[in-house]
Amino acid sequence: MSASFLLPQPDSVEEEGARAYYNEVVTALGGPNVEVRLSTEDGKGKGVFATKDIPEGETVFTEVPLVSLQHVENRGSALVCYRCLRFVGTVEQQIGHKLHCLVEELKATTAQPQQQGGGPDGGGADGGGGAGAAAPSGSVGAGAHAGGGDGNGDQEEDDGEHDSVDLEAALKAGERLEQVYSHVPPERIEALRSGAEKLPLSEDFQLPPPVPCRRRCGEVFCGQACEAAAWEQFHCLLCTAPAPAEAAQAAGGAGPSTSAASAAAAATGQEGEERREDGGGEEEGQEEVVHGVRVDRRALAAFVEHAKDTNEIFILAAQVLASTLIRAARALESGEAEAAVAAGSSAAAGPSTSSSSQQPQQQPSAAACRAALQAGWRPYVYGWKRVWWEAVAVPEDVDSEEEFREQLRALAADSLELLTAALHDSRFGPDLLTLEVFGSVVGLFELNNLGLSVGSPVEDFFLAVDEEEEGPDKAAMCKLTGPLLDALDAEYATPCEATAFLALQSCINHSCDPNCTAACDSGDRTATVLAQRDIAAGDEVTLAYIDVSLPYKRRQAELRDYGFVCKCERCTADLAAARARKAAGGGGKAAGGMGALRAKIGKRR
Repeated sequence: MSASFLLPQPDSVEEEGARAYYNEVVTALGGPNVEVRLSTEDGKGKGVFATKDIPEGETVFTEVPLVSLQHVENRGSALVCYRCLRFVGTVEQQIGHKLHCLVEELKATTAQPQQQGGGPDGGGADGGGGAGAAAPSGSVGAGAHAGGGDGNGDQEEDDGEHDSVDLEAALKAGERLEQVYSHVPPERIEALRSGAEKLPLSEDFQLPPPVPCRRRCGEVFCGQACEAAAWEQFHCLLCTAPAPAEAAQAAGGAGPSTSAASAAAAATGQEGEERREDGGGEEEGQEEVVHGVRVDRRALAAFVEHAKDTNEIFILAAQVLASTLIRAARALESGEAEAAVAAGSSAAAGPSTSSSSQQPQQQPSAAACRAALQAGWRPYVYGWKRVWWEAVAVPEDVDSEEEFREQLRALAADSLELLTAALHDSRFGPDLLTLEVFGSVVGLFELNNLGLSVGSPVEDFFLAVDEEEEGPDKAAMCKLTGPLLDALDAEYATPCEATAFLALQSCINHSCDPNCTAACDSGDRTATVLAQRDIAAGDEVTLAYIDVSLPYKRRQAELRDYGFVCKCERCTADLAAARARKAAGGGGKAAGGMGALRAKIGKRR
């Protein structure tokens, strides 16, 4: 059985199935005044269109991502729920977390010139896309992987320049570290992290207490419901902590009685580090079977570390594959897949009335496994476009496109090899855990992700202090909070930044003069699409994938990451104006119109 049945070409996707799926998606969102059309008149593929007039400022729809992930480089700036990105803990713990991670990063930078060599690729990459309407997910990690030494005589000169840069960075980091400690000593940072110190006004910014993962892997959640939902969706297969000695402990999880200090320690990874240092679970509990999938936790930890060092989107791809395995396994466990085959259908969708105990010892048929896998894969099949190494735009400084794309393919293969060493499933693995499927999932995030930015309560806290009425009370507050603000500097306002994939939003096409904007301002990962001008019934709903305040050539260069040339009305007008100036022998700045339009768009965004 070939994996190709999971990844049909866009022109061969069964229209009836795709139309039914997107109708379900729209209905599940409460039936907003939009519809998905599988092909647009200008050949851009799928698009979202208004079915009724939508006035400016109205919410077009609100959607929860299928999967999301806080950027690795942002984890030191925001302590949030691993599933829904909601800030957790207390304002004090958030500030302590920021300062602790800042100090650790500065210490690592100051020590870097003393270390010999670097990572396996000659440099580290966080793989994180920028926050915005949509940022290409894989390009940063890809560039780092492909940008190593070229093996010729220029290497010594490059190394000398690299050492000079490292030394300069180390000196600056040392100065910054001294600045932090001059305002906030280490003892106070730890008091904030543990909750021992209370700040004035912090009670006005209540956050849910952090609930650690039931295995204490270091991930935290905003409550038992989110922890359980993540565990059932994908984390039971992707948690890197070994199974506890008693099965009851694994099933029980971490209850609300967890102390704030313990939860904060787990939130920052401290508890997991102590567990590894003690050697607990080093041999036992590393392998277990979950939903029929054999999981090697030690191999899984190696996969996660590799992804953090190369391209964090590999972790999101693993979430997609793990959730697909779990949904497929449940379709078999419930008897739903066998019932669908018996009924002559491979959709395997909807609740089943069949009993899973009718033939408990019988091995599932190949047809049932295929039906179950197709059902589990359904949320992602219609979003697929190209494999990652073909979707990434080639950087201008790359000499050989063929070599560049082969390096990306090899990097994805390395990541998949680590993942398949961690997850073993004879029923679905040969069809799902393949390089074609894995690369296609990463490519999906390369072209269709949404950057999320959730505002920090720390920023709100310091603003509230600043807005207090002048007097002795405010002076006393500032005596406590001022040094913290001085130590954090610009870091105090850093939000939670993440990337996500949403079923409906991912169907919206780009325009350099978009009629909608996407926002994440509800305190969690929920994304809201808002009309930024009146939209008439029948008009296409559009978003900006890039910074639309850029001039025409810069915009087109940015859009190369998405694999298309924008031909929206604004770009068409810009191109015509540029050609007219060239034909007239000009080349000076254009007067009026489009510059004013760019300014207006910038203000709206």
